[in-house]
Amino acid sequence: MKKSITLMTMFLQALKRVPVQAIFDRDPYESRRTALKGERLLWLLVAFQLIKSRFMRGLVQAVQENQPLQEALEGPVALNTLSNALVHRSVEQMVEAWMLVLQSYGGAVERLGKKFARIALIDASLIKLSLAAYDWAHYRKQSGAAKMHAVLQWAKGIPEQLVVTPGKVHDANGAVKMLWKAGWTYVQDRGYVSFKRLAQMLACGAHFVVRLKRGMGWRIVERRPVPWGIQAGGIRLLSDWTVCLPGWSELLLRLVSYRLPDGRVVRVLTDRFDLVALSIAQLYKERWKIENWWRWIKAMLKIKQPLGRSETALQNQIVAAFVTDLLWRVFKTFGRFPHSLYKFVTRCQEMSLVRLADMTEGVFRRALEAILKHLNQLHSLPQLDLSP
Repeated sequence: MKKSITLMTMFLQALKRVPVQAIFDRDPYESRRTALKGERLLWLLVAFQLIKSRFMRGLVQAVQENQPLQEALEGPVALNTLSNALVHRSVEQMVEAWMLVLQSYGGAVERLGKKFARIALIDASLIKLSLAAYDWAHYRKQSGAAKMHAVLQWAKGIPEQLVVTPGKVHDANGAVKMLWKAGWTYVQDRGYVSFKRLAQMLACGAHFVVRLKRGMGWRIVERRPVPWGIQAGGIRLLSDWTVCLPGWSELLLRLVSYRLPDGRVVRVLTDRFDLVALSIAQLYKERWKIENWWRWIKAMLKIKQPLGRSETALQNQIVAAFVTDLLWRVFKTFGRFPHSLYKFVTRCQEMSLVRLADMTEGVFRRALEAILKHLNQLHSLPQLDLSP
């Protein structure tokens, strides 16, 4: 049956096409009479990213006051029900739901470049929190913070792994557990240098490019010549050595040193001997993309003000935010929106509850029509339409 919809309901319909509820059905919490279904919690947290309010009460009020939104979310939601779901819902299952959405829609995300294949970037970012309100978020003596560790696909600019810890947990701590894929190269800063961690990557058939820690010694086994002069990107190669490290002498590694245009010297350690020295330097330079991605996430998604005070609530909120970011990128690709992702996202946030049939901006409306066509072709669920 044809009906008029909003951009918000399009987002929710895209999620409903992914059968995530089967994941949550394994959770004993799901059987509680007053529990919020796992898929509904995900829908609500995605809807939260598209409304103006930054507070849980504002989300509940928006659902109560907007009938199309309430219908798309399959009814109203009580404040305490949403609060309890954030605290008790399994983070592992929420991550599994995110992975299912990524599996369903990730292939549609436009590649940002073709220079490097099977490259992932690793980095962490802090969310500053009040230690008085978030007593689990230990960071410094008089301040609190949560630390988000992510693995980002270089080619598409989307995350594929997330670990949230208290701010004081070191990057190389064993609590920051990640999965390594054979054939992939993981680019990371020196904070993640750990012999145990790097050995785990190699054991899984993965590779690493990591900046050498200050104070780490090495023994030169072989020296290779490097091109003279300034290379692409203003890089001046200084040395390319095969080395062994104290405490890890059974393994030969490669150490590439280069000077940046501002005069800083960078030393990069890797197990990859198949690339030229300049490619190793350029690979490490790409790590800045995840720094920019973290700035994007913090600026565009509501994660700096947690909806709940528990560590579980914050993690569930961040995972749902990543789902929202994924759908933004997928929708932009589906709609062939000609302007920047930033402009597309701000339009989505501004127009999320406006009926699509009432939109007058031609470029944005044509993009939404194309998105709608894609969604209707993907699955055999009831068709959506723009008619009033």
